[in-house]
Amino acid sequence: MTASTWMALGAVILCAAAVLPGTLGILMYTNKIAASAPGARYIYGKSLWVGLIGAALMATAIFKAYPGFAAGHMPWITLGAIVIFCGILVFGFFMHTKLMFKPIRNPNYISLDEATAKFDENEEVVGVIDRSGKPWAYIARLARRPHIVYQPEGDDPFIMTHCILAHSSMSYAMADKFRQPDITITAALANNMVFYEKSNQCSVVQIQNQSREGTLPLKTIPTVACSLKTWKELYPESKVWMRPIAWRDVFYLKLLARADVIDPSSPVLVYPLQHDQDNRQPMKSQVNGVEIGGQTRTYPITASQASPLIHDELGGTQILIAADGETDYVQVYDRSVDGSVLTFAAGGNGREFTDTQTGSTWSITGQCVSGTHQGKSLAPVPHYNKIFWYVWSDFHPGVDVYSGAAADQKQVA
Repeated sequence: MTASTWMALGAVILCAAAVLPGTLGILMYTNKIAASAPGARYIYGKSLWVGLIGAALMATAIFKAYPGFAAGHMPWITLGAIVIFCGILVFGFFMHTKLMFKPIRNPNYISLDEATAKFDENEEVVGVIDRSGKPWAYIARLARRPHIVYQPEGDDPFIMTHCILAHSSMSYAMADKFRQPDITITAALANNMVFYEKSNQCSVVQIQNQSREGTLPLKTIPTVACSLKTWKELYPESKVWMRPIAWRDVFYLKLLARADVIDPSSPVLVYPLQHDQDNRQPMKSQVNGVEIGGQTRTYPITASQASPLIHDELGGTQILIAADGETDYVQVYDRSVDGSVLTFAAGGNGREFTDTQTGSTWSITGQCVSGTHQGKSLAPVPHYNKIFWYVWSDFHPGVDVYSGAAADQKQVA
């Protein structure tokens, strides 16, 4: 083989090493590398230099082989290497996560009236209550591809994260070491998103709320999933994140739909589990996963449908899991107010309840609307709202599962 042929083959190897480890499909096999901080630093940083060297090598090979090509006898191995090199670049353009899941840094917001004019009222939204109590809404379908949307406005900036494989959403305050995050989506570990935070040079698994090395604990912000109609009724003053649907959205969602992974009734999963599948709940049933003080418990949505007000204690905190009997809204609250632990009973409608200590009336959003505690509010507890059971249980093997009214009455007592 000629020198140009060897250079062309070397260029293909370098191009493959630079591009393929960060592409969908290949990540099925390299996800553990991509989920690690050293792997992410290479795939989403240093690999660029490997790719540039490969491109320079290929350009040199083409230059050297050109006389033979002009004469009509370029070696077929060299020609094949050029085709493969270009094919890898095209594949990377469509499938590399750095291009596919570029976080939204400058979001545009519209009013709820504008949102309801654009979207069906049953469109799922990810709702966020920032640290000042201000509500924000994100169209879940549009968030499936970037996975991360920055909210830099005001005094309480945060990022919203949404993982389509786990149906999990969590928001994090942009504070402390995470004040100016620079994020790249890298992989999915056991069907939950992983991102690399360049400022702190660490990888974060969404469901763990911290860097994998434990060096970057993140401050979580209450985040829920519900319909656009419900959110508008409960938080009419909220803004809604909006962006045009791009061709990559259509491409990516069709790809996942073809793989049958976003259908809650489908048993298909993308990445292998870390542990044996926990069959105590249906695989993709939605649950509320709560972790407080190192203790974790699962509250199935079916339990909230059967008992809209669930009282419990977890990690030393007295909590209330409150469900709107008329809609799909479920929230977790700390039921301590002014140092007193309250218990609640259903009110006149599904969106109100009263505390048995003072008879004060509370809304489903945690606001006291009348009575002794009027003007006070229950503090929302950050948790994984309506996450798929198979992912939640895989990251929390043997996790407690709330078992019904009997357990609730025992906790209240």
